[in-house]
Amino acid sequence: MAAGVIPPPLHAHRPTWAEIDLEALAWNLGLARRTLGSVPVLAVVKADAYGHGAVEVARALEKERVDWFGVALPEEGVELRRAGVTRPVLLLGGLAPAQADLVLEHGLTPAVFRADQVEALDAAAGRRGTRVSAHLKIDTGMGRLGVPAAEVVAFAAVLARSPRVRLAGAFSHLAAADDPSDPFTERQVELFLGAVQALRSSGLALEAIHLANSAAVTDHRAAWLTLARPGIVLYGYPPSSKVSPLPWRPVLSLKSTIIYLKDVPAGTSIGYGRAYVTPRPARIASLAIGYDDGLPRLLGNRGHVLVRGRRAPIVGRVSMDLTTLDVTEIPGVRLGDVAVVIGGDAEEFLGADQIASWAETISWEVLCGVGARVPRLYLRGGHPTVASRFGRL
Repeated sequence: MAAGVIPPPLHAHRPTWAEIDLEALAWNLGLARRTLGSVPVLAVVKADAYGHGAVEVARALEKERVDWFGVALPEEGVELRRAGVTRPVLLLGGLAPAQADLVLEHGLTPAVFRADQVEALDAAAGRRGTRVSAHLKIDTGMGRLGVPAAEVVAFAAVLARSPRVRLAGAFSHLAAADDPSDPFTERQVELFLGAVQALRSSGLALEAIHLANSAAVTDHRAAWLTLARPGIVLYGYPPSSKVSPLPWRPVLSLKSTIIYLKDVPAGTSIGYGRAYVTPRPARIASLAIGYDDGLPRLLGNRGHVLVRGRRAPIVGRVSMDLTTLDVTEIPGVRLGDVAVVIGGDAEEFLGADQIASWAETISWEVLCGVGARVPRLYLRGGHPTVASRFGRL
């Protein structure tokens, strides 16, 4: 087999895949723990673990004895339970009242911030002859979801009317923690702690109070409280260039292969809209990857990928399934060569943050954008442990 071609576990697939380094994932969790000291960790694995594959990521983190998992939706929590994940799972985005029975059935911990959510959970618990634990989401300035901090005592009356719902925790989300100089974070911490004190004065014994996202893990010790919720840093990226630098290790690499090569004369147009015309004779390579696979369309005529350890410019528009490169200046390129979209090759490295810069977005969106049809290959020590998605054909 030629060096650099697609690894054997994925021979049955079209030649585009993501590699997930489970050792890097464990390193990042360990780094978060060393930073936080004794504060327990809720690992955020919503949005399919930011594109890394929630089931395998959660299984790996559970082996590392992570304390909690955080997802956005009940459906995401159910997926983890059906995969055998047993650690507590918090539904950060709450639930639709009609999902109350589903939540109880799978032992999930919902966030609540509306009266009808509490009432639906109370009724579902009554039908089952049990109780359900929930965390109250408090809005301290993000302005999306949550009971306003000034109204938590009034909301406590809703909980008092629902004896089968036990409020086990409360949390909020920081809006500007990725800029350590912004005083708004300190204001949010004050509002949250005040709201928690008001709830406790109302007779609610909260076990878990949590506020710290990835940025707060690195720069806002006052937000650590009884639980921390690292997200993007677990996958190897800082939340901004302003936070304190720590040696996070990127977990995901995205790769494709050259499936067609052609030599073209000057003046040849490439791709939709003739967005690129060769200024000289050129060697053009076609990759089996497009914007449905996680290569942003905006990278056309501005981004690069790595081929044989060198940067090859993307020419023409990125299309849904295919992308074209100019490899004229890279000697020896041939069919089957690997092109690294995210990750390292020889001395070069392209991170999701670099892709995000070219695409005028953020690393979260780049990672979450790696499409469902891209198989994930999970590695330990550089060796495959399991390949998920699009099982063998």
